[in-house]
Amino acid sequence: MITQQPQTSSNPIFSGWYADPEIHVFEGRYYVYPTYSAPYEKQTFYEAFSSPDLVHWHREGRILDFKDVPWSTNRAAWAPSVIERDGKYFMYFSAGDGAGIGVAVSDHPGGPFKDALGEPLIKENINGAQPIDAMAFLDDDGQAYLYYGGWKHANVVKLTKEMLHTEGEFKEITPEGYVEGSFMLKRKGEYVFMWSEGGWGNSTYGVAYARAKSPTGPFERIGKILGTDPTVAKGAGHHSVLQLPGTDEYVICYHRRPLEETDANARVVCLDRLMFDEDGNILPVKQTFEGVKAHPLSKL
Repeated sequence: MITQQPQTSSNPIFSGWYADPEIHVFEGRYYVYPTYSAPYEKQTFYEAFSSPDLVHWHREGRILDFKDVPWSTNRAAWAPSVIERDGKYFMYFSAGDGAGIGVAVSDHPGGPFKDALGEPLIKENINGAQPIDAMAFLDDDGQAYLYYGGWKHANVVKLTKEMLHTEGEFKEITPEGYVEGSFMLKRKGEYVFMWSEGGWGNSTYGVAYARAKSPTGPFERIGKILGTDPTVAKGAGHHSVLQLPGTDEYVICYHRRPLEETDANARVVCLDRLMFDEDGNILPVKQTFEGVKAHPLSKL
């Protein structure tokens, strides 16, 4: 008797050069929001991909174009972060190298998104943090936070309830080794702050993390969990994490550069398992070509 093997996502999960992916479950589908990986001048838009099961991915198309964001630099569209609140979807995006972080709104997770303010949400370099790589996080008490920063500095700031403005102090939370790519995960009442370190264009790039009892830290580096695997790929980093609905299992969505590629922009989006030990520490991520098992949302 031949036993059919479970379907897996395969890595990369969809074709094309993409990076900095953020993964979510919205309206009964998985969504991934990446950076289009190309020279800065060609990075003028954002796209989204969706799936019912982590295996079969559909290109949603362009969800925001810089031609509709006149205050942008019309280049360097980086690292979008999408969050749902009160039936609306808010996308925080890097609106060009030097233009700042913007916020766009949609009624649907697959877009289209529309620039909400007509100006940057954050433009200044506060605490030395380049205004890029925003990550929106909604805590259990209803308070929303924005984590962001490049140039080896990270900030956190509260967002107002309507998600369109910041309020209060911009607090620097930079842990040792931080470069960019902030990500916050709350697990069992603890805050796990993650980031990318090293150089994005080479094999030093990777992901490290810290743990804290507060969403604003302090965050002290624990260790690196993802990077170059000489048998699989180079420069794995700039990730996001998702708890699979109905389980205590997690997946990490990240980009990496195939071993045979020399172009820094030759990056692909992958999925693998993220696992914790009994003490809540993250185990080193095992990169695979198989990816993760199918997890259909329709069965939940």
